[in-house]
Amino acid sequence: MYIFAAIPAEIIEEALQGIVEQEVAGALSGRVKVMGVSWKARLCIPDNRCILPPGTAVTVFGRCGNTLLVLPTVP
Repeated sequence: MYIFAAIPAEIIEEALQGIVEQEVAGALSGRVKVMGVSWKARLCIPDNRCILPPGTAVTVFGRCGNTLLVLPTVP
C-alpha cells in the first residue's frame, strides 16, 4: 500500500522571470522557459479565468517538486 503526501511548495526568495512556451491555464500546467531552460509550470493561485498564452511574461514565485509556480508579470 502506498500513501502519497502532498509535496509542499517552496517559495523562491528572489523571483525569476520567464516566458510561457505552452499555455498555462487555471489548474492546468503548461511550460515556461526560465534562464534558458524549459520547466513545467502552473499558476501560483489556480484561477479558472486566468489563461497565460505562449509568449506571456511570467514571474516565478516558487516551486512544487519540479513544477514552477508562476503569475503573469505586471508591466
